Amino acid sequence: MKKILLGILALVLLVPIAIFFLRKDNVVSMEEAKDLCETKNSHYFEFNGLEYHYTEQGSGEECILMVHGFGGSHKNFELVSELLSDSFRVICIDLPAFGLSSVPQENVLGEEMFALYRKFIASSLDKLNISSCHLVGNSLGGWISWDLASSQDPRIKSLTLLNSAGYGMDRVKSNASSWMTGPFAKFLFKKGVPYRMTLSNARRVLWDDTKVNEEKVRLNYYMMNKEGTFDWMLNMVASAVIPDTTLLLSVNCPSLIIWGDQDEVVPAEHAASFERDIPNSAKIIYENCGHVPQIEYPERFVADWKAFYHQNFPKEVVLEADSLLIPQSL
Repeated sequence: MKKILLGILALVLLVPIAIFFLRKDNVVSMEEAKDLCETKNSHYFEFNGLEYHYTEQGSGEECILMVHGFGGSHKNFELVSELLSDSFRVICIDLPAFGLSSVPQENVLGEEMFALYRKFIASSLDKLNISSCHLVGNSLGGWISWDLASSQDPRIKSLTLLNSAGYGMDRVKSNASSWMTGPFAKFLFKKGVPYRMTLSNARRVLWDDTKVNEEKVRLNYYMMNKEGTFDWMLNMVASAVIPDTTLLLSVNCPSLIIWGDQDEVVPAEHAASFERDIPNSAKIIYENCGHVPQIEYPERFVADWKAFYHQNFPKEVVLEADSLLIPQSL
């Protein structure tokens, strides 16, 4: 009887271990990721000798540059960029290592890593012939965006932050990356991130699970498992760089702050801190909304953004009156 119990115990222990080591290899090459995830709006430009991806839609003198968050890509803005492209030139950029952009070859950590992103976004304005733009950033992309806006670059005409990183980063980093940390993370994810985990993360950033688009989740799964991307993410998580939120006082362009009240990554109370510290800013809180308002409420975001634009740049565009939704807080 004892031998039988020991045999059962050994089986219980060994089967999961065997499954783990024989699990599917989720890692894909850059070429595979491009084949699976490129769109008709995909373009590339060179930065530091490597190729970086962006999508471009619409045309006109007014340009909107959209910057995604940690683990995201241009796909995070697909819905709103389509809606805005009838009146604006809309560019959604993939940050280094993310989406269909190359993984930097430099061995950079900490402040050097964030400096690379700062330089990348500033350089992209020149590379893409953007003489002026309205900057929109979500989460990590929000941090990068307000950091650039604080330099008072005259090309930045307005700033929009969607559930932006900035304050209380210890808690934010834990919320965003606790699933991928630990001494064995690199070993555990050597074969990439399983699809089920990618799906679980999508459900965490959206308040309403019925709005999870599994086709788009699968595309994100491919891009997150692009060779080198997850190792880069682990280095980012290990970084101890803290945003200098005193720079927010130097933002001198009109600014709109939009937040989901059910955000499980960046607490909604952070919106008030951004509104307090950014001059000439206003906030809108979306009820029953998570970390990515532009995905959960694309039509409302576009209406709110156009209202913000119309109020601050009334002589530069004529919008249909019934398309405006001007929040009282503005």
